[in-house]
Amino acid sequence: MHLLARKALETYLKEKRVLAQSDVNSQMLTYTTQKNALFVTISHEQKVIASAGRIQCQKENSFQECIDLALLTLKDPRFTTNFQNAEELEKLSIRVDVLSPASRRVLSSIDELDIKKEGIIFLSQNLGVMSIILPNMIKNDPSPEKYFELACKKAGVNPADLQAGSYVIYGLSTEISEG
Repeated sequence: MHLLARKALETYLKEKRVLAQSDVNSQMLTYTTQKNALFVTISHEQKVIASAGRIQCQKENSFQECIDLALLTLKDPRFTTNFQNAEELEKLSIRVDVLSPASRRVLSSIDELDIKKEGIIFLSQNLGVMSIILPNMIKNDPSPEKYFELACKKAGVNPADLQAGSYVIYGLSTEISEG
């Protein structure tokens, strides 16, 4: 799936048009029969410079969702700061995480998080915030606590201010395609 995201970015940046089904090989067309939530993450030298994703597929299928999210990464301010022209695209690493409905499970404690396989969804309806940290995104000494702290920080919440029952955490596993 990362090849589809890369092709969508290349087509848009070099030709100023959105990738169409007629532009891709038959293997990429298999995504037209799937409908999964996705996250597209772009990195340069192991540093995330752009990301876009949804916890539910908003487009007709995974093919369209991947193209839409790849193009949304172009609006990430980190992308425009770190990326100057289409020729630099080959230097970037693109990761697509595919979520299926069965990929989430409610955790009663952050200690239940399997950091080798899962990321985290932090949700507080009381505060009106949500954040997601994908699997394997914390490279230096990952721990369940670090995932929780990062998810809270991303949501703009101080973990010390949280009260029991004011939030829900989910373990999130994904299928990763990257290159």
